[in-house]
Amino acid sequence: MFWGFCEALNFVQEYRKIIPTDGPLPECLDILLFGSGDPRHILAIASQLFLYPKLKVNLYLAEGCIELLARHMVLLTIAFEDPTLLSLKGKTHLFMDIYGNNLIRPFSSAYLSSKGRELTGIVTDLEYAQRQAPIFNYEALRYKERDQLENVFRFWTNAPEHVFNIARYWEDRQRTQLGVRYDHRNGAFDWDLQMRLRENGAKQICPQEYKHWRETGIAFTFPEYEQSDPNKTFAVGLVRNGKGFLHRGSVGDNMTGPYIAFGHKCAEERLSRSKHGVNDFRSTDVTERNVLQIMYEIQERQPYCFDPKDIHRFGSHQLDTGKNLNKHDARTELFEAARYNKPLLRCDNLTVHFLSVEDVLRMHELDRFAAKFDTVFVASNYLGLLQSGFNRTWKETCLLCFETRQLTVFAKEEIKQHTEKIKAYAQKESLAAVTNFSINKTHSVLFYKQISNM
Repeated sequence: MFWGFCEALNFVQEYRKIIPTDGPLPECLDILLFGSGDPRHILAIASQLFLYPKLKVNLYLAEGCIELLARHMVLLTIAFEDPTLLSLKGKTHLFMDIYGNNLIRPFSSAYLSSKGRELTGIVTDLEYAQRQAPIFNYEALRYKERDQLENVFRFWTNAPEHVFNIARYWEDRQRTQLGVRYDHRNGAFDWDLQMRLRENGAKQICPQEYKHWRETGIAFTFPEYEQSDPNKTFAVGLVRNGKGFLHRGSVGDNMTGPYIAFGHKCAEERLSRSKHGVNDFRSTDVTERNVLQIMYEIQERQPYCFDPKDIHRFGSHQLDTGKNLNKHDARTELFEAARYNKPLLRCDNLTVHFLSVEDVLRMHELDRFAAKFDTVFVASNYLGLLQSGFNRTWKETCLLCFETRQLTVFAKEEIKQHTEKIKAYAQKESLAAVTNFSINKTHSVLFYKQISNM
């Protein structure tokens, strides 16, 4: 929940790999993201669509939680925000703050409050949505789900009644998980990093950033910023309670972290260099570089040229993060940012379709999804939700992408068991492997296609 455990992938390029070299792409690609948890794949696709001006891409989001759909929306709006309202660096750091930090900057909190009002108008008025956010399609959402989204966006606005003390919830959860080991949690965090994450292949994550995240829930830190306000996009199970809301506190992943999606790999090998196990760049720094590229290419619609001056380099540094200022009561006197109500940047060949939460378990029964998808991505924790007959939603040329648990804190045996479940499902559905298993390497995603297309 909240983020995925594989790199951001451009499924247009992945689909291109299974087409004969002389074969053209279809005029339209329909892609299903089944429980992706975050919009990393959407952003990876959107940033490269300028290479395919004649290709129409429809992305369908299936999530089991309405609050996750709301998070998708606000994170995508950051990327498509009008450049007169946010600079590229401003978009990058705002995205990272809301994406991965329990406590966020006052500016980020003000943006979230302002955007909550804007998104309320978008989900309740289809004409307004078409004018302000033409890349979004909400038609599949039921009226009660739009009402639930409106509640979520209302909770994001700064009001005394909208309390979300996530710092306390995070600490309580750590105490419960670690038990008697809580007083020695620094050693437990180091074990999870060195003996699990790094052993499993997530070598870009540095000790100082990982331990700080495990302690506070703040994954991405920079010396020039101080996080103090609760990130309300992490609240789930919201229910109105008078002027306030009830919720489930802190849920989701609190052991692997939000580093894999954008902070695991990048095009510049120099950012992956390390000496005696100490990285030159943190996963945070790599995330900054990759997110900046995405923001640039979406806005400018041309290739990004990397400049080392654009990003930080704190791999070997122990940053003094100071004491967290937990302003969990979200007072109304917090400054409000400018109104972020300008239309989003247009991307005429991309539409993001938000599916009903109720569709997750019954997609195979609905006629509108019959032989619908060219590409299907299945998140690791959604594999068990695949129903018998799910293959009815695939086109004959469908590319199937299954997220593994390789880049997580799971033990090697658990990772292997999950991979075997993927392979068993592929065999049951008569799928042929696109991933080359003969190469002795681990994979964060396994790719398959139907045997009839070989």
